[in-house]
Amino acid sequence: MAPTVAPYGEWKSPIDVTFITSSTATQSNLRKNETTGDLFWAEINKDTNGRQTIQHRSAATGLTTELTPEPFIARTRVHEYGGAVFTLGSDFVISSNDADCRLYKIDVATKTVVPLTPENKDWRYADVEIHPSEKFLICVREDHTVDTPQTVVNTLVVVRLDTNEPNVEVLVEGADFYSAPRFNPVNTQEFAYYSWNHPFMTWDHTQLYYGHLEILKESNVKLVSQKLLGGADKSKEESINQPRFAADGTLYFINDKTGFWNLYSYKAGSGKDAELVLQEPYQAEFQGPAWTFGARSYYPLKSDATKLAASYIKNGLSYLAIIDTKTKTMTNVPLNFQVITSIYASTNGQDDVLLLGVGSYNVPLQTISYNLRTNQYDIIMTSSAAEVPNGFVSNPEPLTFKTTGNLDAYALYYPPTNADYVAPEGTLPPLRVLSHGGPTGAFESNLNWNINYFTSRGFGVVAVNYGGSTSYGREYRSRLRTKWGIVDVDDCCNAATYLVQRGDVDPEKLAIVGGSAGGYSTLACLAFKDVFKAGVSHYGIGDLETLAKDTHKFELLYPESLIGPYPAAKALYHERSPLYSADKITCPCAFFQGAKDKVVPPNQAEMMVSALKERGLPVAYVLFEEEAHGFRMPKNVKAALQGEVTFLGRIFGFTPFDAVPIDIINEDAIGK
Repeated sequence: MAPTVAPYGEWKSPIDVTFITSSTATQSNLRKNETTGDLFWAEINKDTNGRQTIQHRSAATGLTTELTPEPFIARTRVHEYGGAVFTLGSDFVISSNDADCRLYKIDVATKTVVPLTPENKDWRYADVEIHPSEKFLICVREDHTVDTPQTVVNTLVVVRLDTNEPNVEVLVEGADFYSAPRFNPVNTQEFAYYSWNHPFMTWDHTQLYYGHLEILKESNVKLVSQKLLGGADKSKEESINQPRFAADGTLYFINDKTGFWNLYSYKAGSGKDAELVLQEPYQAEFQGPAWTFGARSYYPLKSDATKLAASYIKNGLSYLAIIDTKTKTMTNVPLNFQVITSIYASTNGQDDVLLLGVGSYNVPLQTISYNLRTNQYDIIMTSSAAEVPNGFVSNPEPLTFKTTGNLDAYALYYPPTNADYVAPEGTLPPLRVLSHGGPTGAFESNLNWNINYFTSRGFGVVAVNYGGSTSYGREYRSRLRTKWGIVDVDDCCNAATYLVQRGDVDPEKLAIVGGSAGGYSTLACLAFKDVFKAGVSHYGIGDLETLAKDTHKFELLYPESLIGPYPAAKALYHERSPLYSADKITCPCAFFQGAKDKVVPPNQAEMMVSALKERGLPVAYVLFEEEAHGFRMPKNVKAALQGEVTFLGRIFGFTPFDAVPIDIINEDAIGK
């Protein structure tokens, strides 16, 4: 059957909001009990209404059950972004409960839930590491007793497991932030962790410590001494993350002091300093930015502690490799996926097996068991229960284009893709330019249902990895230093212009879209450039000064590296804030916002809406009362997607097949 001829934007697609929200799940933090073979992971799915759960799959029966029924919410809000919400013991799980912020011990067999920490909603916990004796644990605690960004206190604490009384004691304090406490399995009185201080973020400068504990009777634990392994010189910034011990007591970690995040090793008592695991620095990134706890981009093999399974990103694509630390060589593993999100090394009989989080542009994120001897894999679980519809998924084209200063910038272009439709001859599609959040982050080539929601309706979508993005080394990542609102804006505009000049998209139907920091880039593009005809901000920033004054501890001084010190550079914050240049915006905008968002509070959106409303511009504002930073509840995910496509259809003159009512203030000004 010949494809139906219909305008771009009006194509019918099986990738609708019900398909997306009912067929996808978010799965993370996979753990395996090496004795029983049981699997454990965190999951949000269509049945949990945004509540994160801990799932358990029995190796004996193959059955999957939830360990955290309501009202338990397996989530931590340390740093607001959380991560590493639970960890695994021999026959129990330890998890944070967002309902009361306490740590709980959950018996796997009986599902009995016992609180470990005292009642105190001002104390938050994350990144739990259980001591090999299972008599105590170490984790990060964030104390909000005096709840201002300047007064929140982060520490490493000890929680005893061999008592029935809730307890917690401070072990390490003094730094602004802590992460990744990890025990040495050979000398169990040794552990490693990293910390950092304002104004740095984890991708700027951190310090790696190697500590020695005194473990007394009744599990009283004291820090005896510690050695600084890296990050002593703040003038020579180095981002050190992911400390992890191998079975032989070797400490591995990732450091970017050569310009790219590479792997290093350190063996206490060897007389040697930390050294690269490869012969020479490798120009690829062995991790992404540590926004959350619990990243696992490498793991020592179970059969040979001198070998590491590691993923790295080069030119926007992920690769899997085995590193031999004795020969300092690396061998790529034949894995036909474009994205690798996590690695855990296990065994299957006598074979080394990797549990990998993987995906591609046409493969949903899934967890596989990969046999390193046979190079074969089995799918353990997938984030999507539905089959990927043939002919409706867009294959991204990696773009390298010239930007300001004749520099190269990068993007992924997703062309309109729908096997059932073609557009009238001589017409070109609308373009959604996506600006990622962070702004320290990057788009990857994973299957993105939100992007394909639009491309299958006849939109072109370009995901811009502007200067400042990760995956391209520290030099590229540093382009945004003091240049936020300039470099990102130029690169987004130049990506759109590049596609217009190539003849791919309609120059009169260019939209800029972004969330959080990407929402700021969206509004800045509209305020400071005249390229786009519409903008959509999802929990984006309109007033940089408000961001500097009204944010949380983790990002308190992040704007300092992106713009300048506040209040000394107050004029610069004002100059780069779209709110104060709202009189320069000449096109319609839509805002989607969570009422409980503490990262980007609702007043950011409301101030912009008010300014545009007063100027007579078409503007839509949708507030989700139960949402925070990002939308989790299926009904709100639906509302945001349908609201955006409906809004853009109204602006660009077409009617999406699944359009919904949306209140547009000054709607009569559209097209004027």
